[in-house]
Amino acid sequence: MKGSRHAWLAMVLVASLGHGAWAAAPSAQPTFRIVESVPEATDYGTPGVPRTQAVWLDMIRGAHTRIDVAAFYLADKPGSALQPVLDAVIDRARHGVKVRFLLDRSFMKYSRDSVARLRKLKNIQIRVLPMDALTGGVLHAKYMVVDGREVFVGSANWDWRALTQIHEIGARIDDARFARTFEASFDLDWDAAAHPDMPRLAKRAVRALPFAPVTEADPVALHDASGEALSAFPAFSPPSLIPHDLSAEQPALVRMIHDARHVLRVQVMTLSAIREYGPKGWWTPVDAALRDAAARGVDVRIIVADWALREPMQSYLKSLAVLPHITVKFSRLPPAPQGFIDYARVEHAKYAVADDRRVYIGTGNWGWSYFNTTVDASVFAQGAGPAKTLAGIFDRDWNGPYVTTFEPDRTYAPPRTH
Repeated sequence: MKGSRHAWLAMVLVASLGHGAWAAAPSAQPTFRIVESVPEATDYGTPGVPRTQAVWLDMIRGAHTRIDVAAFYLADKPGSALQPVLDAVIDRARHGVKVRFLLDRSFMKYSRDSVARLRKLKNIQIRVLPMDALTGGVLHAKYMVVDGREVFVGSANWDWRALTQIHEIGARIDDARFARTFEASFDLDWDAAAHPDMPRLAKRAVRALPFAPVTEADPVALHDASGEALSAFPAFSPPSLIPHDLSAEQPALVRMIHDARHVLRVQVMTLSAIREYGPKGWWTPVDAALRDAAARGVDVRIIVADWALREPMQSYLKSLAVLPHITVKFSRLPPAPQGFIDYARVEHAKYAVADDRRVYIGTGNWGWSYFNTTVDASVFAQGAGPAKTLAGIFDRDWNGPYVTTFEPDRTYAPPRTH
């Protein structure tokens, strides 16, 4: 804990320096960018924030040696926004780029058509991770590493809907050591897909890495599009399936919440301390951190998706909403102009902003299984630039036409999802 707090103090110093060794020229290519997917026919979209498809295409088309993708599943549709992305992957593979896709076993029924197309190319390898057998969870992460130098991580699945019909938040990070840290986690999961044996994997996880990874105690210095300095580190889940030198998500998130002093903004699809998957019971750490923040007078603002209205999650969210200093809203996006779309038109983003200075962008919802049995990943950043951008996105949604404030004495109907 003490080392982690010292690291955050270092990040404050880095983020506060406008000139000098850490400062980047405003014209320099940014090494940290927030990325957003905007559902069509909504009021969403932030000037200056790139869209997910454009970022993916730029990263893929710029690949020279390798592309590694960890994805929950692949779901393409002819003529959809994902088709150019997969076409770009295929094109790079034909030009000699080595591509690895790591997918979840339990969702392979959604991936079969895309997998069949990709497997025809000799430079594309696909493995399926049996997390259901290893930990009882899933591979829920959504990230891409290109040429060992840049990373995309965020809430967007490799699903055509995630590019045009769902609200998503991600980040693009251009830094070799940051990318190598993600590769260390990917390589362990890649090995697990070929040799799904937990005792063997545990032995590999404790081996020292051959480089100094980016961690909570040793963050990396980056800069945003305006040249402002920031610091960042990645974190991963579950603790049982990550290299021991890397940072785990749950404790890093809890520390970020505990350190909030004024305002905490949270937007996540679902949030509950009631264990939905795995052993029944109560998940304390994040729930206690949120309640403690409110008790300290922090203004806690939470937006969840209308998919969180099912029980017992709705009752849990009301238990937060009754507390002083906590306001909970749910978002219900308007239908698509072309009619109902299965598993779409939803707030799927997973991020938090603390005191307009720290941000978290992740791939998992806020529940016990996502941090303890499921493969997920995230980036934590300290800096005024990312915090300002994400706070702006949050406030737009918070004050927008699609949200409803929870009233504890009312019952809300969950939406149709499929």
